[in-house]
Amino acid sequence: MQLSQTGSYSHTYIGVTYRCQHIKRGLTRTHISKSYVLTYVS
Repeated sequence: MQLSQTGSYSHTYIGVTYRCQHIKRGLTRTHISKSYVLTYVS
């Protein structure tokens, strides 16, 4: 029981961490493209 709980918890933690990294990467890419467009326009 305890072992399976720990396993599912670590699996959930890995999934959440992966999702956060993916969102952060997407936000960073959007931010970079935005700043690039602003620099290009000005």
